[in-house]
Amino acid sequence: MQITLQGSQKAGAVLFESRFSETPGATYDTVLLEGEMPDAAIRLDVVLRSGFFLAADKRYQPETLRRFPNGRFWARYRLGPLTRQPLKLSVVNLGVEKDSTLTIYGTELLKADSMRETREVQASTFTYVPDPALSLPENAPFRLVRRAAWSAAAPKEPFTPHQPVYFTLHHTQAHYPLTYDRSVLEMQFIQDFHQNGRGWIDIGYHFLVDPFGNIFEGRPINVVGAHTKYRNTGNIGISIMGNFHPPVSNVFTPETQSSFLAAGTYLKDTYTVNKSSFYAHRDLQATDCPGDDLYAKMETLRGLLFDNQAVPVDLVPARVELNAEQSKSLRQLMNFYR
Repeated sequence: MQITLQGSQKAGAVLFESRFSETPGATYDTVLLEGEMPDAAIRLDVVLRSGFFLAADKRYQPETLRRFPNGRFWARYRLGPLTRQPLKLSVVNLGVEKDSTLTIYGTELLKADSMRETREVQASTFTYVPDPALSLPENAPFRLVRRAAWSAAAPKEPFTPHQPVYFTLHHTQAHYPLTYDRSVLEMQFIQDFHQNGRGWIDIGYHFLVDPFGNIFEGRPINVVGAHTKYRNTGNIGISIMGNFHPPVSNVFTPETQSSFLAAGTYLKDTYTVNKSSFYAHRDLQATDCPGDDLYAKMETLRGLLFDNQAVPVDLVPARVELNAEQSKSLRQLMNFYR
């Protein structure tokens, strides 16, 4: 959702207010938002509709809001008792001086007691350093942007080892980076959102691929991820940066496909993953992920991976950036990014 905000209004004015949502399908007490906020001089509130006749609706400010220098942000709201009341988004002016655009990539209604990835909080005070043997070996047949290269934070708790037996395709359904540096910032943002917004041990995915074919290391390959609820043990999560669902429909570039196939080929050959063990996220859960556009490519990708067709793993680029003409073409094709 893109929201155009008009500047030069007085402080405290409501710049935008959505309609109330439909009645949620389950109770919740926590709201998570994430998106892009180019102008920091606003406040995002959620408004909960009162369940009583003539009673005032309840307005909540963020319990936590984290905004990165490039405008990427996430916000978490704690609402108190569990509820199923509809809610809406309200944008309050804190000093916006010129018109800007606020983008909301995702809104989630959750229960606070089910958000944590693990039930136990580790009592140790030292920083957990994973065993290097849990990670992809240095002689892997494709180039990888290691955690140290994108300045990953340390895991908050020890990982749980596992043996990969299948893998799942996702999309981040968010920012579509147009430079390598933006991809690095997106990795840092996603990890911060997963660790500090959702309360997970670490970034949920094992690999993320940007539009230039750069493969970023998320969690070590030999540990349980947090990308497919109730289906994480043995499951490797590979996420494509961007939103591949209409009306956004970002570009799934040949470089991205080549890199995905390189990682998938390594997984199937190293861990003896069979053809029926390659999934899209929506095959395992009620979700649109990885978007209609990527889902439509599943059979093509499955054929390239498992039907003995050549996969050019040696052609995967590292830190490749589009030239000015290519970047312009991509911008023309995107409906969501500003």
